[in-house]
Amino acid sequence: MNEGYEQARRSLKALASHAALDRGEVRRFLELAAECCAATNSYLCEALGDCETKKAGRLFVRRKARERQDEQG
Repeated sequence: MNEGYEQARRSLKALASHAALDRGEVRRFLELAAECCAATNSYLCEALGDCETKKAGRLFVRRKARERQDEQG
């Protein structure tokens, strides 16, 4: 996904050299692409963190149950 954002940024930079395009507008879109990339990464990392925390909790409960069972013989 990040490579896709990077490809869009490279393409916008290449387009900025065309006289028909306003460099300020192209720069604005470059900044929007960077912001969107960062926001998407932030969202995905947070969602992944939530999933991993829940998984860790489930695995902890299983481990503790197994340890109690082992202790009881």
